[in-house]
Amino acid sequence: MLTFSTNRAGLPQPTEKPWLLLLLTFVWLWPGILGHDPWKPGEPFVNAVVANMLASGNWLTPMVDGAAYLEAPPLYYWVAAALARVFSPWLLPLHDAARLATPLFMALGLTFAGMTGRELIGRRHGRSVVLILIGSLGLLATGHQMTPAVAGFAGFAIAFYALALSLRAPGLAGALLAAGLVLTFLSTSLLEVSLLVLSSLMLTAFSAWRNKGYAITLAMALFLALPLAGLWPWLFAHAEPAAFARWWYEEALGPLNGFGRVGFFHEFGYYPKLVLWYTWPAWPLAAWTVYRSRRFDEPLLQLPLLFFVVTLILLTLSDRQSTTYALPLLLPMAVLAAVELDTLKRGAAAFLNWFGLMTFGFFGLLIWAGWAAMNFGWPAKLAERAAYFSPDYLPQVSWPATLAALAATAVWLWAVTRRHLRGRQAVTNWAAGITLFWGLALTLWLPWLDAAKSYRPVVDSMMAALPPAAKNACVATERNNLLARLSWQYYGGLSLTAFERGAEPPCGWRLVVRTRAQGLAEPGWTPIWQGRRPRDKDELYALLRRSPPSH
Repeated sequence: MLTFSTNRAGLPQPTEKPWLLLLLTFVWLWPGILGHDPWKPGEPFVNAVVANMLASGNWLTPMVDGAAYLEAPPLYYWVAAALARVFSPWLLPLHDAARLATPLFMALGLTFAGMTGRELIGRRHGRSVVLILIGSLGLLATGHQMTPAVAGFAGFAIAFYALALSLRAPGLAGALLAAGLVLTFLSTSLLEVSLLVLSSLMLTAFSAWRNKGYAITLAMALFLALPLAGLWPWLFAHAEPAAFARWWYEEALGPLNGFGRVGFFHEFGYYPKLVLWYTWPAWPLAAWTVYRSRRFDEPLLQLPLLFFVVTLILLTLSDRQSTTYALPLLLPMAVLAAVELDTLKRGAAAFLNWFGLMTFGFFGLLIWAGWAAMNFGWPAKLAERAAYFSPDYLPQVSWPATLAALAATAVWLWAVTRRHLRGRQAVTNWAAGITLFWGLALTLWLPWLDAAKSYRPVVDSMMAALPPAAKNACVATERNNLLARLSWQYYGGLSLTAFERGAEPPCGWRLVVRTRAQGLAEPGWTPIWQGRRPRDKDELYALLRRSPPSH
């Protein structure tokens, strides 16, 4: 028997409706996707790559400001650029249209994660895996950003499903495993691909995968994946040999850097500690599964446990610390958490539900109070704090968005007050709570957040201070001020001339980026304007004009 169902005698049959899961997942996908400028840390650079692809027609090499941008291979950029070409500028601004790639890849990843749960555990358990994933704290921010990591998440989910499916349909599993490997490579790095390959090979230690059928899966995956994955680097190496060499030596291994400077080990314990909040509430439920089931001879435990351990070991070996790299940990953890979800003690389910009610109830009230304060000035103290953190915000109320937020709050209150809760209902309520929190924050607070996080107000302020006669003048900045060059080009249409630090600026106007400790004074230059993003104390900007020579 290749699958194991937790719907054993004596357990209540699930009552959650599939359409409710689809609706909740659809609602979860969208908050924060539309309606705001590119935010740090990564979105301005992704947006610049997309803009360059559309402007230059060079879709082979990700480029930013005339130089290869090699943080990730180009698959996410391709999809984002294609969506931007279709929807921008007639319907959406470039950054919003490009960000549509994120819900597309997230929907793909969640679909295959759910299919993995159904394949390994049994009917109706795929929806539990999806609910646990969208309720996980780690997926919340990254899953709504313009980042290639979400395409990597989709690739991992496809490959994970293929390994589960190989027990039943080895041929189809081989094709899907190849697709997952290619998607992962074209979105992340060779280290993540190695993680999938290593996990696939190590599964042969278990009897369920030690057979001719699984050998067919691996052979087919290798046969299909190698030419497809190798096409982009082959073209890249021939078209841009210098950029390819830099990618190979510095970035090809992702968290381990590249083959020219492989980096091992970071602060000890970063990723194990990260798991405690990043995978909440999945890890306590997964711990219950390991304690309650103890069926380590079953594929439904062997696959996620092996996948999780291999991923955690490889991340621990790396010298980079980033929550983005931990995304693959969520998939096996969610599957483990779903195995014994229906056997969760009523008291534990009630506690999870109570904790979610208190947490999301508190933050929901805070969001509503903050919205009232920033737009209507009451409560006064909260209004003062709102103005302090985002002084560029101008009160604006979207009544359709407000009515939708009110309806979502009412539905959540109805959901969390249901009686006779079991594990599945508690997880559903948690996922609904985190969706409510994120939806309220990225609906009611979105203009306020954007005013604080966007570089548009800073650019607009400087462009207003630039004398009309100097609008088309040469303005220089140091080459390492890449984010400034991108922001002034995107928001102000001003191309800043780059020069090397320490060299003589080639222009009569100069934009400097300094910390408060460094100061903005520059001998031989007269300050015309200075500014910064609200509450950003470490990043100061100033527009300087070259002083006339003294006689």
